[in-house]
Amino acid sequence: MIRAICAGCSANSWGLPQDACRRSAKPSPVKIVQYGDAAATISRPRNYQESYMSARLSALAGLGLVMSVSACATSAAPAPQPPLAIAGEMDTYIEEGMDAVGIVPGLAVAIYTPDGVYLRSFGVTNIETGEPVTTDTAFYIASSTKSFTAMAMAILDDRGEIDLDQTLTEFAPDAPFPAEVRPDEVTLRSLLTHTSGIRNNPIVYRVAFTGQHTPEKTWELLGRSQANENAPLGTFQYTNVGYNILTILTDRKLGVNWQDLLAEELFEPTGMEETTAYMSVAKAPGRSLAEPHFGGMEGGPVITPLEKIDATMQSAGGMVLSASDALRWLEFMVEGGVVDGERIAPEAVVVSTRVPLAEANSEFDAYTRESYGLGWYNSTYKGQNLVHHFGGYAGFRAHISYIPEEKIGVAVLMNEIPVAAGFPEAVANHVYDLMLDPETADTDGKAAIAAAIERRDRIIASVTADRERRSTREWQLTQPRSAYTGSYSNEDYGTADITIEGDDLRVTIGNLSSVAEPFTREDSIRVEMVPFSGDVIQFVMGADGVPTSFNYDGDVYTRQ
Repeated sequence: MIRAICAGCSANSWGLPQDACRRSAKPSPVKIVQYGDAAATISRPRNYQESYMSARLSALAGLGLVMSVSACATSAAPAPQPPLAIAGEMDTYIEEGMDAVGIVPGLAVAIYTPDGVYLRSFGVTNIETGEPVTTDTAFYIASSTKSFTAMAMAILDDRGEIDLDQTLTEFAPDAPFPAEVRPDEVTLRSLLTHTSGIRNNPIVYRVAFTGQHTPEKTWELLGRSQANENAPLGTFQYTNVGYNILTILTDRKLGVNWQDLLAEELFEPTGMEETTAYMSVAKAPGRSLAEPHFGGMEGGPVITPLEKIDATMQSAGGMVLSASDALRWLEFMVEGGVVDGERIAPEAVVVSTRVPLAEANSEFDAYTRESYGLGWYNSTYKGQNLVHHFGGYAGFRAHISYIPEEKIGVAVLMNEIPVAAGFPEAVANHVYDLMLDPETADTDGKAAIAAAIERRDRIIASVTADRERRSTREWQLTQPRSAYTGSYSNEDYGTADITIEGDDLRVTIGNLSSVAEPFTREDSIRVEMVPFSGDVIQFVMGADGVPTSFNYDGDVYTRQ
């Protein structure tokens, strides 16, 4: 069922000059900007940025969202920031928590406030080599990428290089969207707010999991989009598809891929030197990269076999980030687009990304999620407005949040999931409690660690029992293993190869690969294409007893 998980192209191969389209883009003459009841009509001449930003700020100020601003001003570089007053308490809490939970290989933490910062690393990048985590170690941050993608798009919108209020038809009239997804009504903004009402599992699966895609193929697959009956246009449903679709469109129209766009608009201007959307860059010699781990084994954490590659780094979950760079990102958000005293983006643009645009109405950990903006949730934590976006994928968890009114930002990066999945929240909550609710910090902090230990024990017991149960299964294959080998294809989801590896069958779909185990039905096998998440492949046998196809997750792969 991995296609339903949070699930864009990785290269500019449209034959367009790298910057030609984007740099020559002409802003539309008039735009209506509206946040809640505040609206402004903005004229957009070629040199429109200051007037446009001022008008946008006026709209935001109508909601009390902007206290003060100096448009595009660059202030003097601040003096070096002192250490945070709670640094000692945080060191103790994290070290004791990691010891108690026992299955967190590595952790890196950044805390930003105007009055002091905290930057620490703990544990190892790789349980086998023992390489220590540093504050420059890059961690894969999964869906926390969405905040960066949405910010870059908001900056382009502010400059008039794209218009987030254009419909799909207006922005990409040649895109092969079927009429049922209402491309003449769905806007680019709705793609970023998870309210587009569009489903497209083939795109999500290919760009996030298998890597079997090209710009031409993903463009073709836009035609496989379907109306989401469970969450029609205007209804919030969190997924990856909107971000993936948007960057398929912008990659082609702007002539620059989303990875380079993020580097140009955010990573380079803010000085985020270890951050990249290319895994090949993250793995280059001389760089420190955290490895993914699973902590659910009785003997302790193990490295998971599924690793990200360039082809599976996608715009809804395709970045690595270090704690040192996370500190700069938090400063950028908390200070409204300023880093080290230099304005990187208009304050109005930064503030606009947290303006509520869709009702979320959900709970996560201790947070009540009320709304979603452009790449950020608005939630309540102990009466405070906590803006956040988290991320999780095989072997990694990321927590990035900030409280605008208190000017506090926290990032916690960890190379384990799912056993210690709540530990980043325990750390972040302890920061906020120590600074804003110190009377409850000790009690709530201890309770969070106790909950993490209980979760660890529960998951390890469940995994152990499941492995013991599966170990008694016998093969139900009716033919020799060699009869099942070969290449199988599905037009939407790609190509699967089944090979013999020793005495085992191995199933490979692009970047996903798993040794098969016995299952309980005739001519079926169990696989873990995503580690520690089982699925069943059911073969369909021909009259000669040789497989003609197989069914995987409800989709048929035909033998070639």
